[in-house]
Amino acid sequence: MKILVIGDFHGIFPLKLKKEVRNADLVLCTGDFGGSDKLLNVIFKYFEKGWWNIVGEKKVKQYILEDYNSGIKIMEELNSFEKTIYVIPGNWDFLNKSKEERTAKLNLEMYPPLVRRRFKNLKWWNRGLKVVNGIRILAFGGMVTAGAYLDKGVLSDKKRRRNIQSNKEEVKQIMAHGKDKIDILFSHYPLYGFFDIVRFKGKNPMNGKHIGFKGFTQFVKKYSPKLAISGHLHEYQGHKRFGKTLIVETGAAKEGKAVIIDYPDNKKGKIKVKFIK
Repeated sequence: MKILVIGDFHGIFPLKLKKEVRNADLVLCTGDFGGSDKLLNVIFKYFEKGWWNIVGEKKVKQYILEDYNSGIKIMEELNSFEKTIYVIPGNWDFLNKSKEERTAKLNLEMYPPLVRRRFKNLKWWNRGLKVVNGIRILAFGGMVTAGAYLDKGVLSDKKRRRNIQSNKEEVKQIMAHGKDKIDILFSHYPLYGFFDIVRFKGKNPMNGKHIGFKGFTQFVKKYSPKLAISGHLHEYQGHKRFGKTLIVETGAAKEGKAVIIDYPDNKKGKIKVKFIK
């Protein structure tokens, strides 16, 4: 079976990747559909300072709408292939109206109900187990607590304590699937310690820090799925072995990158990985 794993579009869908979508037997998307470089640069510049108050309401709304609509455009293109595509959210996708800085108080329809209402070929799948073509896949999309956010000195003590509690809940959630005999762990964030040190070319408060999720590493170490696939960090594309598990980092679709996995029909067969660069 030919599996295409693709994500981190951030508003850009190169033609060569569209050809790969057409040819794949199964398509998995790791999220982050929309994007705005202006918004990203502002967030990094005023990290932890309430950027939405600093740059002014007019610009905030402009940047948010640019981001929001670019994501919808990507999902429209994915839906047009007339084949089932499984999508999970990234940290950049519109999932929650409660955060003022994410919606600028605009009355935006969040992506999950929008996808279910408008895009029949996209199967929105945040977290949980699905058996797809006989493969047991555990999705764990959306934001999780980055490893660096648990360290002292990165965030305020108050936020750090809150993150420690969130991390405990997230770890508990994923470890509950330990008895499900998972073949593939399919996530947006990478495992802690694997393809997760930020090497952003520009100003980024997380540069040099691990932003992988420790819960993924714990799960893989204990339960050894055949594959653990993730996106999120644009700096990396590659694979590594961790015990019996092959860890794969896709690279960013925005940069024309993705990965094709030749997954054997015979469970004892060898998994082959080809990177699109």
